[in-house]
Amino acid sequence: MLYAFLCSLFNAVQGAWIKRLLDHTDTYIVTWAAAAFSFPFLLLFLLWSGIPDIQPSFWPGLLASLALSLLAFTLYVKAIGLSPLSLTFPFLSFTPLFLLLTSWLILRELPNAQGLLGILLIVSGAYIINLEKLPEGFLSPFRNIYQERGSLLMLLVALIWSVTANIDKYCVLKSSPSFYLSLFYLIFPILYLPVVLLASPKGLLGIGRNLPGLVLLGTLGALLVIFQMLAIRMALVSYVIGIKRAGMLFSILFGFLFFGEKHLKYRLPGAALMMGGVALILLS
Repeated sequence: MLYAFLCSLFNAVQGAWIKRLLDHTDTYIVTWAAAAFSFPFLLLFLLWSGIPDIQPSFWPGLLASLALSLLAFTLYVKAIGLSPLSLTFPFLSFTPLFLLLTSWLILRELPNAQGLLGILLIVSGAYIINLEKLPEGFLSPFRNIYQERGSLLMLLVALIWSVTANIDKYCVLKSSPSFYLSLFYLIFPILYLPVVLLASPKGLLGIGRNLPGLVLLGTLGALLVIFQMLAIRMALVSYVIGIKRAGMLFSILFGFLFFGEKHLKYRLPGAALMMGGVALILLS
């Protein structure tokens, strides 16, 4: 499970580096660069793996994934910039919870007792993460999720990713991990470039001034997805995603060490509970 652990670590490192970059550039430049500078590494991954047979139904899935991901990754970067890492990353734990909800809405599948316990742990963890608000009232920790814009945006990201997770799996089955990733990371920055030109205060100048940091961001992103694909080849997807979500603990520690974030005594136990909830849902 070394690859899964590295995936988890790079996920947290990339999040911390995004937060650092946002000190001197903007959301749209960072979002574009995360994909654009990942592509060369993923192209090498494709050349190493080989080009697979591609089924015609792959293309609609790719378009759907791109459409949702353009929004989701923008919100992801914006959430990291708006709020502490310890109040954003843990809320990605809601992705498997939303998957349970969408399964119930679409397929009328109800979670078993283990899945229900996982939901309870995730919600309890979200409460504990905001426990410093408890003196303001019993429901204040939950109310803080609504008031903390980064947490709220990350919840929306988790909801979108609960949909794209299924689309990603579909696209991989209709092609291959390396082909899907390389094509996705080629098209994403092309589609996103007009957003940069229209919405970024500095436009393309913002890329040139921050080029070394943005290249490093793309490198981290490429390593993250490559390690995830290598891990999935060797272990059950549920184990890999469960270990990847353990990256929230690294994110909380990075927030404390590098950004002076407080309330570690609440946020580490809360994140640990949420991570346990993710594991129970995935294994159920």
